[in-house]
Amino acid sequence: MPAQDKPNDDLRLFSDVIEELGEGDDPKLKLEELVAAFGERGFGAMILILSMLALLPWPPGGKAVFAVPIILMSLELAFQRSSIWLPRWALRTSISRPAYRAGVSRIMKTVRYVENLTQPRLPLLTGEVADTVTGLVCVLLALIMALPIPFGDALPGIALVFFALGMMQRDGVAILLGALATGACGLYLFLIWHTVSEIAHHAAGWFSGVLP
Repeated sequence: MPAQDKPNDDLRLFSDVIEELGEGDDPKLKLEELVAAFGERGFGAMILILSMLALLPWPPGGKAVFAVPIILMSLELAFQRSSIWLPRWALRTSISRPAYRAGVSRIMKTVRYVENLTQPRLPLLTGEVADTVTGLVCVLLALIMALPIPFGDALPGIALVFFALGMMQRDGVAILLGALATGACGLYLFLIWHTVSEIAHHAAGWFSGVLP
């Protein structure tokens, strides 16, 4: 279901909106409430906040809670939807509001600092064609973030944060930083794959020498 705009939502600072979301009476903060809170800034703002929350420590499997809606929204962005649509089961996904407040309090200084640095620039990197490419890259990053790779969630999460900032603020510099972080993520995955392959190769050689 598409998000409903709130009056003057687009005039409020992103940092103010995410702080206010922690003040509700319901002990659970549903994804539906997050989607409704950001109005026209929906795609960038939602991917940004979910990516930042995913960077916090969570129990095993917790990253997938954030990765699934990021994938869905990134696909919608790639196919040029004008507003967010998510299935009802996804909109009912929730986290504890106290846990949300605790997580937000840890990142708020960084959010406000980065928010003050961003501004519309390099429009070629934030147009419709660029949004399609960015959306597809964000799908891959969210998939990687959900994989059980040691420290493998940090780099894609950081890349998603930069891309989301670029989309929300129409800041091409943030998009470029996201591309650099994506490259670093690809390099890290290659090193992990190479290391695992070498270990498997040496282990196979050791067993072939031990076994008759």
